[in-house]
Amino acid sequence: MNVKISLFPVTAILGLRHRILRPGLPAFTAEFPGDADPDTLHFAATIDQEIVSCLSLYTSAWEKSGAWQLRGMATDTAFQRQGLGRRLLDYAVAEAVVIQPSWPIWCNARISAIDFYRKANWTVESVEFEIEGVGSHVRMLWSRP
Repeated sequence: MNVKISLFPVTAILGLRHRILRPGLPAFTAEFPGDADPDTLHFAATIDQEIVSCLSLYTSAWEKSGAWQLRGMATDTAFQRQGLGRRLLDYAVAEAVVIQPSWPIWCNARISAIDFYRKANWTVESVEFEIEGVGSHVRMLWSRP
């Protein structure tokens, strides 16, 4: 499998985001506030030039300091549980650390994704909460190895 990971324009990842994260909802629900900000980073993993996994990193805050917020992580169902999402996550985190070495990286993780993030050095930092129309989540924080 020839996987390539790089930055992409947000428009290239919206279809995958919608299909995986917002099925049955209008396409515009896959567009997030901050997508067009110049500091937002959109990453994708491709196989044979087809986007099969994506995520975005937004400038944000964590405990009143600058931070990266991970959002919109999605992997095509045909490629889930093959390590692609982990490779993409590790790549994006490494890039973010180069850009802002002292910033924490956090996300609102779906309950079903907690184990995925835990295996990648993330810790649960909140009680479970609901994101309307999407489902139950917890806030997680990446821990530097």
